[in-house]
Amino acid sequence: MTRLCCILILASLLCVACDYDRFDPIEQHDAVNWTPNAELSDVRHSFAVATTIRENMVVTGSVTTSDEGGNFFRTVVIEDGTGALELMVGMDYLYRTYPVGSLLAVRLQGLAIDEYNGVLRVGLQPDKWDYRYTLYMSHAAVADRHIYRTSSVESPTPERLVVGELTRRLCGRLVTVVGVQADDEASTWADGEYICYRKFRDVQGDSIYVQTSPYARFAQHALPTEKLSLTGILYYGAVEGSRKAFIIKMNDEKGVGH
Repeated sequence: MTRLCCILILASLLCVACDYDRFDPIEQHDAVNWTPNAELSDVRHSFAVATTIRENMVVTGSVTTSDEGGNFFRTVVIEDGTGALELMVGMDYLYRTYPVGSLLAVRLQGLAIDEYNGVLRVGLQPDKWDYRYTLYMSHAAVADRHIYRTSSVESPTPERLVVGELTRRLCGRLVTVVGVQADDEASTWADGEYICYRKFRDVQGDSIYVQTSPYARFAQHALPTEKLSLTGILYYGAVEGSRKAFIIKMNDEKGVGH
């Protein structure tokens, strides 16, 4: 009897062990599911902020940001000529997975939508008790259900503008702001442990701020004093207390043109 019990216990353990590596099948990137049926501008027009997208909407856009320089962190921004969208991927080394210029197809169904500093962003839906509107995907298997990197490469071309031509409609887009000069007492792009905003002004007296993370590779580099251009993603948010202004966030120091 004892021997029979041992055999039965052993058999049940083997059954459990044989099943330990079974996971849900990974969703395949079939062509039908990733066919775009909307533009990025449609996302803003179709959905209110702080809602979850229920419609079967697929958009495409070219990657305009890179976390290689340390100024962007765990997100990717795409644009398609009609608008822009920030994807809250929530992983590191995204420049390897989604390099600048790569064309991404994004399945929006099931994602929550939010807006930060004028830029629409999508991520996972939070729990009801959570104060946040969107959460990071934080895992490749989750990101792959919503983001597909196509074989196409469409290098983004920034629109060249002076500060006075900037509008909130351009938030999230890659732009080049021309004819500006540092108007800030600081000597470096960033310092300490906090995000810094450096003020630049043009001859018309219009100003824009450059946002730099303390983890950016160029954070401790000297702030240039000559007239230059700045290329990066455009935002609109608080800079000096509650004061709001246009903000530009560069991938790296290559965003500075002389």
